[in-house]
Amino acid sequence: MTDALLGVAFENLMSQLQNEFSTISRISSKAHKLSTNLDLIKAVLEDAEKKQLTNRSVKVWLQQLKDAVYVLDDILDECSIKSKRLKGSSAFKPKNIIFRHNIGNKLKDITSRFDEIADRKNKFLLQEGVTAKEMTVEVAEWRQTSSIIAEPKVYGREDDKEKIVEFLLNQVRDSNSLSVYPIVGLGGVGKTTLTQLVYSDPRVSTTNFHTKIWVCVSEVFSVKRILCSIIESIDRQKCDALDLDVIQRKVQELLHGKRFLLVLDDVWNKNEELKFGLSQEKWNQLKSVLSRGSKGSSCLVSTRDVVVASIMGTCHAHHLYGLSENECWLLFKQYAFGHDREEQVELVEIGKEIAKKCGGLPLAAQALGGLMRSRSTEKEWLEIKESRLWDSPTDNDVLPALTLSYSYLTRTLKQCFTF
Repeated sequence: MTDALLGVAFENLMSQLQNEFSTISRISSKAHKLSTNLDLIKAVLEDAEKKQLTNRSVKVWLQQLKDAVYVLDDILDECSIKSKRLKGSSAFKPKNIIFRHNIGNKLKDITSRFDEIADRKNKFLLQEGVTAKEMTVEVAEWRQTSSIIAEPKVYGREDDKEKIVEFLLNQVRDSNSLSVYPIVGLGGVGKTTLTQLVYSDPRVSTTNFHTKIWVCVSEVFSVKRILCSIIESIDRQKCDALDLDVIQRKVQELLHGKRFLLVLDDVWNKNEELKFGLSQEKWNQLKSVLSRGSKGSSCLVSTRDVVVASIMGTCHAHHLYGLSENECWLLFKQYAFGHDREEQVELVEIGKEIAKKCGGLPLAAQALGGLMRSRSTEKEWLEIKESRLWDSPTDNDVLPALTLSYSYLTRTLKQCFTF
């Protein structure tokens, strides 16, 4: 969001530098200084956007930056409008001289404001990031998923799993075209875990599918990277080809005549803030390669976005909802007590109340259960149950739980989340 605002302001500024009015009104030097500051700020913006999640000072700094950008944009708009009116008229008319003087003062003030903002960024140790064009297509390690189920026991997903397995083995077994089954739900509701359950089910084996492939997509929907992942999954060797055509033909060759199951986990839609997400064009490009599979070839897609489901799906999306209170409690208990800790009666009662606050989201139950594992007194458990963080305004029940877990980390561990 801030990056987009800066981009607009920067374009407007460059436009004014090329404008005859900027020379007459002697704002050129101020504009050049502003553009330099905007460049310096933009270089660290990506890191600041990340750090604001855990550093309130950075969040305040970003808000101050946004406010200043809005003011600058207003000034530049005013300058642009006046410059058009000045064409063909004398710049030395009293009202034009007064206007230039006023604009000059406004630019002086906003330049000083950006000077301060640029100086303040240094105390946050923000690192210069890459530009959008240089953005890597690799998935950040903390976001990566795999087909291996990490949970000791999964609760409340048996019916969901059976419905999807039945779809794969019976409903679309004889389909001549690729069947795409979207799984849609909130972040933290357990989409990846459900997909892992289906993928690992003995019935969804090489007996029914010639090959199975798991690809974690995340925020960058790169057709080339997905195709390379398919090659590496089947061939068990690194995909070194650089040419897209070579990669496409290799995948077509590998999938030709085979009934395959492909998982595309954590797919995001392209929008104003996520320029590298899924688009209809990208999906058409990928789907044309995948169409070489035999009858019954299928693709499971997990996503938070119904738009992704509408673009990719060939059937109604499977909407995944939260766990029941009891299922959420069982999951919380699994992490809080484990197999080697006695379940104290007083802690069980408090724990059930904490589990209710998780809103049925498995990720929240896991995070808080793991937090309580290291706490053994009733006072410590009540401190979590009665925390004011539960009252934080949010549309997502998982955020207060994760915020609580973060708040109780040691100072050393907290530092791991700032990079």
